[in-house]
Amino acid sequence: MLKRNISVCNVLCVAFCLVLALSSCGKKDNPMPVAVAKAGVIGDLRGEVKDGVLFLSFTPLATIKPEKKEPGEGEAKIAGYRIFKGCGTCLGDLQPFRTISLDERKGYTLAGNRLYFYDDDLVPGNEYAYRVYPVTTRGTRGEASNAAVVAWEEPPGPPGSVKATESDARVEISWTKEDGYLYNIYRYDNDMYPVIPLNPRPVSTSLYMDAGLTNGRTYVYEVRKVIQTGEMPREGEGVKVSATPGDKTPPGAPMLVRAEKKGNTIVITWEANTETDLAGYNVYRIMGSQAVKLNSVPVKENTFIDKNAPDHRFIAYHVTAVDTVGNESQTSQESIVIMKE
Repeated sequence: MLKRNISVCNVLCVAFCLVLALSSCGKKDNPMPVAVAKAGVIGDLRGEVKDGVLFLSFTPLATIKPEKKEPGEGEAKIAGYRIFKGCGTCLGDLQPFRTISLDERKGYTLAGNRLYFYDDDLVPGNEYAYRVYPVTTRGTRGEASNAAVVAWEEPPGPPGSVKATESDARVEISWTKEDGYLYNIYRYDNDMYPVIPLNPRPVSTSLYMDAGLTNGRTYVYEVRKVIQTGEMPREGEGVKVSATPGDKTPPGAPMLVRAEKKGNTIVITWEANTETDLAGYNVYRIMGSQAVKLNSVPVKENTFIDKNAPDHRFIAYHVTAVDTVGNESQTSQESIVIMKE
């Protein structure tokens, strides 16, 4: 009897040990790489309606190399992000939506220390939710971001009559203002798609001045209409316009022009201009109603000698100032020389 009890006890012990062995030998999830764990969790995922579509953005995680790694283990750098999407009330059942690979440089844009991507497959009246997961070069997924929940409504249409007026290092953008709307103004830099407007907040006027530009360079602008209702402003599709600023302001006309006969020549003098972009002067001889420019290139000094004055009783001269881009001033007052008494 005792022998049988011992046998039964042995069987039970073996079975118990087998259960423990099986449970301890089960497959475990891969531990989260140090690079992902130290980089933190995305906590600022948010949605914005820009250019008539939904843009989502977040602050990318910094890649941190592990302090210690096992032999043969590669560095677990953050290689991209996986985005999940679903209905706004189904946060527990979001489905894969898009994968962003940082190496491919497409499907996203970086601006203002944030990573932007968009979703244009939305139905008005529906509510959508999104989460983002960082992914390492080894394919390991990090923790989920906060949930961004967006109620989609139709954005406004494009603005009307967008125009650009160019001036010296400036471009003035204007449009037809409509009641109930604000406006955002964007500028393309090196053809890069803009997601951050030039204006710090939507403007209520129909005019925007962009200054400090480079003359001769062509800039492309886009004006978008904004509805400032509800928790999230809605921005409609934009209208583009291009402009090339340039210096169109001429120097002032030279003052105190005086022409004097000295032997067989006429010496013309004037007071020097003070403009910083002055290139020189043009000197004109006036015969009747016709003015003939005497110099082929701008005169650098404020004096000029006419060595080929014709044999007329009266000859008049006037002078203009020219800047470095070719803007020419109004003519000075004429100075008349009596050649024959």
